[in-house]
Amino acid sequence: MSHTDMSRRGLLKTSFLGAAAAGATGFGLSSQAQAKQAANAQTYDAVVLGAGPAGLIAAITAHDAGAKVVVLEKRDRPDGNAIFALGSICGWGTRHQAEQGIKDTADDFYAMMMDVSKQMGDKALNRCYTDNISAGIDWLEKDIGVKFGKIRPMPYPRLGRTCRVMGEGLTGGAQLVQKLLAACAKRGIEVKYQHKAVELIHDDLYAVKGVKVATPEGFRTFMAKGGVCIATGGFSANPEMVDRYIGGWATRMVLRGSKSTTGENISLCMPLYTKFVNMDQFHSGPIIGATHVNPADVLNSGYGVQFNTSGVRFMDENNTYVIKARTTGQMTLDNMAWVIVDSTCPVLDKVIPKFDRLNSPYGKADTIEELCRQVKLPVEKVVKTIKEYNEAVKSGKLGEMNPPCTYKKPHEVAKAPFYAVPFQGGMTATFGGPLINVKAEIQNLDGTSIPGLYAVGNSAGGIFFHNYAGGAQLGAATVFGRIAGNEIAARAKAQKN
Repeated sequence: MSHTDMSRRGLLKTSFLGAAAAGATGFGLSSQAQAKQAANAQTYDAVVLGAGPAGLIAAITAHDAGAKVVVLEKRDRPDGNAIFALGSICGWGTRHQAEQGIKDTADDFYAMMMDVSKQMGDKALNRCYTDNISAGIDWLEKDIGVKFGKIRPMPYPRLGRTCRVMGEGLTGGAQLVQKLLAACAKRGIEVKYQHKAVELIHDDLYAVKGVKVATPEGFRTFMAKGGVCIATGGFSANPEMVDRYIGGWATRMVLRGSKSTTGENISLCMPLYTKFVNMDQFHSGPIIGATHVNPADVLNSGYGVQFNTSGVRFMDENNTYVIKARTTGQMTLDNMAWVIVDSTCPVLDKVIPKFDRLNSPYGKADTIEELCRQVKLPVEKVVKTIKEYNEAVKSGKLGEMNPPCTYKKPHEVAKAPFYAVPFQGGMTATFGGPLINVKAEIQNLDGTSIPGLYAVGNSAGGIFFHNYAGGAQLGAATVFGRIAGNEIAARAKAQKN
């Protein structure tokens, strides 16, 4: 080996060791600084970040297991995705199924969860969900006072599995948050608003000891004997993270959920060599950005032909609404499309009044030509395509169109009046985040748990991939929120002994 090579290796070794030494004190505070900070900190057994269902469930469970708990919410009120949700919880083996004569098994439910995730969801986490969801739904009813309506028969994968939270004038998700907040108040659990976590405090072995928080009065420190539970949601409202992990095209999608899900589950955990998984995965759905009307019922109806704003069909009309929304975001620069249906579409009486009520534009005319002029679609292109589509329906050759249309029971677009219903691709929630295990402990890149650090709800990664069964996100928040609460309380007790 030459002298030059030896010198280069020596320089690299020195640089690497220097960087490692800097990292030991740069990621978080030094031991001396942390000791000083801890002396001026408020100390709890459990510190929960985020006042959504997952965080509140973790806080209540930890409290009921004997822990002193604080919930820190960055906004001046709960503002996560749950408040926009219908409020279904997907489960099996509940009293609701039994009372309605619905037969289900753990194996069938687990198989459904894995099928929906294309077998890419973490098997242990999905089995844990399956084994604990029934007890979680019972707990919400008996301990929290959540009221569920009757299970409605639904298409696969939900079938007879979703217990709908009764909204009582709110969305079911918002009602769930209200019930959980009332349960916190009854127990004397502190919920501090406008407290935004900005940095996890850890020791020299990366065991999490607390969190640095930005408040209107300045920075404060909250130490946690048992652990910190991240329940801040995902990163769908952070364009930089969406661009980085999913792609620039996805930043042009309409945000269907909260504007507060800005990726603290990533930024807080990044310095601790956390293992992040499924970062390119998210749930999508159709939406109208300006008015937030949801046109999904038309897109799910099995009727109509879809066009981009250039008057071109660009995907199979038989796709699910999730795929339609995602494809619109990917394949149209303006993230805008139209579905043209005729008066035989069976859901118009349900959808059009929503558009009228919110002054959300759509097209209606007695001819396709006039319809196109109303909504500014190229007349000749659309008329030609509708004619080709109708002929293909009659001859059974829809599959030969480009792209193929795979409607199983197709319908012509022939009976006036005709409607042009707009839709855009919307992002509901991200699935990626720090990988957790069945104890809700966040994992590092070495495959071990980061001591004192937990994630629940949309903050956690590993459970969902590609899609999820309706109600499974609130179900996972329930299951892993309860697990995290018990684990943190037990860890706090162990620290005292």
